[in-house]
Amino acid sequence: MTPSSAVLYARLMTGARFRHLQAFAAIAEFGSAQRAADAIGLTQPAVTHLVADLEEFLQCPLFHRHARGMRMTDMARELLPFVQRSLATLEAGTQFVAFRQSSGHSIVRVGAIHGAINGLLVRALPAFGQSKPDILVQLQEANAAESSALISNREVDLMLCREPPVWPEGWEFAELLPDRLVVVAGPNHPLVRKRGLRLPDLLDEMWLMLHPATHARKTFDALMAAHGTAPRYRKLEVRSSAMVLAQLQSETLLNFTPYSAMRQFIDMGQIALIDVTDLPALPPLGILSVRDERGEAANLLKEHLFRYARKHP
Repeated sequence: MTPSSAVLYARLMTGARFRHLQAFAAIAEFGSAQRAADAIGLTQPAVTHLVADLEEFLQCPLFHRHARGMRMTDMARELLPFVQRSLATLEAGTQFVAFRQSSGHSIVRVGAIHGAINGLLVRALPAFGQSKPDILVQLQEANAAESSALISNREVDLMLCREPPVWPEGWEFAELLPDRLVVVAGPNHPLVRKRGLRLPDLLDEMWLMLHPATHARKTFDALMAAHGTAPRYRKLEVRSSAMVLAQLQSETLLNFTPYSAMRQFIDMGQIALIDVTDLPALPPLGILSVRDERGEAANLLKEHLFRYARKHP
């Protein structure tokens, strides 16, 4: 009979050690027990024994053994990301403890969508660092799906995002900065000099493809469908700001995006706004945080961001 998840979990909690996970991840990476052992500072028999233990705990084979090494089973391949995240989280925790013990300083963990980073944090965080040099800000960028995971797992103290439809019990959302949808292009695009354009005027243009998980992409697809057309895309789907900038500067392309996501490049004159008058509204950026459970560092940063956004919208 196949054991339940509760039984497997109990076996791991009572019998497994972090070394079991480390050995599994190392063999998955190197494809050899000997090379894995060399990488993590154990003997080859010890690594082999650890993986055999783990297979016994889970009651399933994790590797195919052959003369030239070890190859992951389908089960192992799907399990690997969970193990890697567990080890990465453990490493981050040890770094946190070491930092606190060595410096006595505070840490605030911040997650942020792309627009919040480019639209606010690149401007606001330097001032915070100068005024609060004893606080370490750990910032990680996340899309909507990744943001949900960070929040659910309590991996962040503050999440800068748009208001989600639902959030976990005990969290609260506060609006921080208005935002809007815009069309941008390289400074030399022919449409930069035109005024009073409407979206139907742009239907024949070439567009830079947006990531499908973004609010802007979903809105853009709906607008194109409403106009009964399929946009012409440059076949490159990117999340990197640097890559978007390079594409817009090197080709005659348009990009449909939140203003916040491109604000840094607009302010520097590296890309230009196209004057389009009939674009839909966009929800503002805000901060999602745990109600009444934030540490002092998180409270100080949250207050700073609200002050900064009011003075520099």
